[in-house]
Amino acid sequence: MGIVDAICVGTSKNKPKKSVHEAFFAPGGIKGDCHFGTETREISLLLTADVLAAEGKAKMRFPPGSLAENLRIKVDRPFLKIGSKLMLGEDVVLKVVERGKRPDEPHTYNYMGWCLLPDVGYFLRVISGGKVKVGDRVVIEEP
Repeated sequence: MGIVDAICVGTSKNKPKKSVHEAFFAPGGIKGDCHFGTETREISLLLTADVLAAEGKAKMRFPPGSLAENLRIKVDRPFLKIGSKLMLGEDVVLKVVERGKRPDEPHTYNYMGWCLLPDVGYFLRVISGGKVKVGDRVVIEEP
């Protein structure tokens, strides 16, 4: 179990995303996000615990969206498995399809020299769409 800590959308690539209170998820990603419909990694996700650990190391805050993530969630586990399904709010179901990025794959965005998605980030696909709000419940189903 967990909760949605932040939802973030961006209007252009290689820039921080903006935190929003709610968003509509659909196959292809989040409506209004610059990555919608452009790739198999429809949603980028960071666990709040990983962000807090990085803030401790960096000795600075990472506001929601500053690390180019679409979602931040607080969960009661240290990591998610590939194939896990996340149920958010009433209707949305996301599936974890990848953790981090391949070592040979470029990552062009960083926030003040920091980027977490290549190492501890997750990429998800939308299985079932709908509206998600900050504070919504997250239920995790392991594969």
